[in-house]
Amino acid sequence: MFKRSRQSPGDANAVARAMLARLAVVPAVLGMLVLPSGHAGAQQSPLDSIARLAIERNLGVRQSREADRQARLGVRQAAGLFLPTLSVDARYSEMEGAIDLGDVINPAYAALNQLIGRPQFPTDIHQTLPYKQETKLRTTLPLFNGLAFANLKGARAMRELRGAELAAAKRRLDADARIAYLNYARAARAVEIYDAALRVVAENERVAERLVGAGSATGDAVFRARAAVADVQQQRAEAARLRDAALGSLNLLLDRDADTPVPALADSLLPDLRPITLDEALAAAHRREERDQAAAGAAAARAQRTAATSGFLPMVALAADYGVQGADYRFDKAHDAGMASVVLQWNLFNGGQDALAGQQAASARRSMDLRAHETDRMIALDVRTAFDAVAVARQGLAAATARVDAARRAFQMVDRRFNEGLASHLEWADARSQLTAAELNLVMSRYSLVARGVDLERAAALRAIP
Repeated sequence: MFKRSRQSPGDANAVARAMLARLAVVPAVLGMLVLPSGHAGAQQSPLDSIARLAIERNLGVRQSREADRQARLGVRQAAGLFLPTLSVDARYSEMEGAIDLGDVINPAYAALNQLIGRPQFPTDIHQTLPYKQETKLRTTLPLFNGLAFANLKGARAMRELRGAELAAAKRRLDADARIAYLNYARAARAVEIYDAALRVVAENERVAERLVGAGSATGDAVFRARAAVADVQQQRAEAARLRDAALGSLNLLLDRDADTPVPALADSLLPDLRPITLDEALAAAHRREERDQAAAGAAAARAQRTAATSGFLPMVALAADYGVQGADYRFDKAHDAGMASVVLQWNLFNGGQDALAGQQAASARRSMDLRAHETDRMIALDVRTAFDAVAVARQGLAAATARVDAARRAFQMVDRRFNEGLASHLEWADARSQLTAAELNLVMSRYSLVARGVDLERAAALRAIP
């Protein structure tokens, strides 16, 4: 933007050299902010804490957890069909015009009394049918019920399905929460880099103003410096917007207010990617919960077929009643009544509905087999895509590291020449801009590699979910 004159006044040169000396410190500071530091060793990454907190608080996982609890209760409910039942049945009725057995028995007893010459038989009997009151305990015990067995198998399959869905939701959330945290940390680091760059260009604007005031540079240097400041301010504002949006997305997964602060993530706490081959990743992916979901769906289809075929079998149960009945309540052995029954129910023909239900169940089983095959192919594709993304991210990080090293060396050379008056301000500003862009790209590449590694862990089920 301008070329500094070696014959500039002494005071202007002194001011310029002092300011440029301070500016020369900024690249080193930015390098400390951007370049990766040593491994944290035993220090645990906060990514695990974020994932654990998300699994505890996330509304979607909590809904899946409730669905799993309901399925487990459904198994207990289905198992209860094999246990005996006990109930109390009571009835008390006021009747009019009902049949009175006394109208038949009393005349016969009166005739017998006349024959024997003494009132041995009662002639004032009043007993209506049905009885005025009937109170009994009833217990039933299923001896054989094919539908109950099918219902239990279906409930167990549903429990396995809900459990697999919960585990899959946890694994997805574990990866989503960590990636969201990485996105927020990456955006926050971008804001830090722009803040550091803003201090550099602002200091450069003051240097340009003093050099122009001292007659060592032309006025266009000031306008170029101001344009550089405005450009960095605009980029910084956009980076801050992305940072706030990433924070809101992360807090949404954590079921918290969008502006709840999150601790900063240091570069030293970024996890290292474990070395793994594609074949190892594909083999590990057999633990994916989606495969368990497909297996549970197949089990549910088998239970449906069992329920359909159980319609061809009889249902046998044992029932027992014990209580009192009569015109009034009398609790003694003379008025007790008991009955035990074996009940058989066999549906011999219902219009072919059982056969059609069996065909539907067989079709559902074939559909689940196809879905299981499709699930295997989708998981394999997911693993390959994530594995390739990690490989590309590694290459990008290597290129970004080389780029920032070259940009830093170029800036140091231009800065030295600028201090000696051999390079223009335009060259210096361009070199500074290139260094800032390279450092920002390095940060993006490092966080992107970790995020791609997190996605590979999810795709290949490499991580034990907390």
